[in-house]
Amino acid sequence: MARRSYYDIDDILAGQERVPCVLRVDLDGLGSAGSGGTSKVHRNARWALPYWMADRLNEEDYVDMEVSPVFSKRANRMYTASPESMQLRAICQYFYLFGLQLGDMVPDIPQLLRNMFMQRIIKVARIAQQGQNVEALDFAQSLDKTEARMLKLCQQAQSSISEWHKNNAYALKRAAVTASTAG
Repeated sequence: MARRSYYDIDDILAGQERVPCVLRVDLDGLGSAGSGGTSKVHRNARWALPYWMADRLNEEDYVDMEVSPVFSKRANRMYTASPESMQLRAICQYFYLFGLQLGDMVPDIPQLLRNMFMQRIIKVARIAQQGQNVEALDFAQSLDKTEARMLKLCQQAQSSISEWHKNNAYALKRAAVTASTAG
């Protein structure tokens, strides 16, 4: 089971991503959850379940969890070929966090995530330094939540550096004690 933070809302939302599963046992009494409106769901039925549920059911041997299409071999080849052009927000809003949760299931995912992040974060930092233009806006629209947070932090840091260069960041002021005695 992937290690997740119980109180981290981003981890919780990343765990909502659906993964394909195959049922290992017959289940009875699920109402209309199965096909045909019957209350019984038969073994080998395919379901797409939220990752948090599929992971637990997989541990209990109720389902066989498969790799999410977000991290299929074909998708991974596309990420490797052109990481900067990927529209991660459209693929999965919590791309990196979801990938980390799947890290135990597919050992290649952490390395893929690292390589993608390192290549994309350079562009994120460049956009924060250069300001807004059409290319920057298009790229900013493709960022997942982690990258968007990094962009915001980089922009705040850039703004702080600008203020420091203008000598507006910190100003020395006379202490109240010395101001009253100076007069």
